[in-house]
Amino acid sequence: MTQSHLRIGELARRTGVRISTIRYYGEVGLLPEAGRGFGGQRHYGASHVQRLTFIKRCRQLGFSQDNVRTLLARTDQSDASCEDVAQLAEKHLETVRDKLADLQAMEKSLEGIIHACQGGRIKDCRIIEALAN
Repeated sequence: MTQSHLRIGELARRTGVRISTIRYYGEVGLLPEAGRGFGGQRHYGASHVQRLTFIKRCRQLGFSQDNVRTLLARTDQSDASCEDVAQLAEKHLETVRDKLADLQAMEKSLEGIIHACQGGRIKDCRIIEALAN
């Protein structure tokens, strides 16, 4: 099967994206509609592979669906400035850093709670006590 006539299962295999996710991206307009072959089967092409790979990478980096939509729109404007893309990425990086700070604070809290544990019975458990307060 050529790359211009991929069935959804082959597209999923090549990109590492589940079939249900591919269908969802099509429904929400992130992935263009596939052409139809004989019998009405959808056939995807190289552009679908590239776009789906792009979407997957964006999602792995934690970009929201709206951000992915914005980034995809920019990829279709090859002569446009990438300044707004850089701003979007910087804003996302700030969000990631905020989440990391929150996770580090949780880590310290959990370490403190666990360190306070002295074993024994649940009625005297410092972890349960700390979680209840």
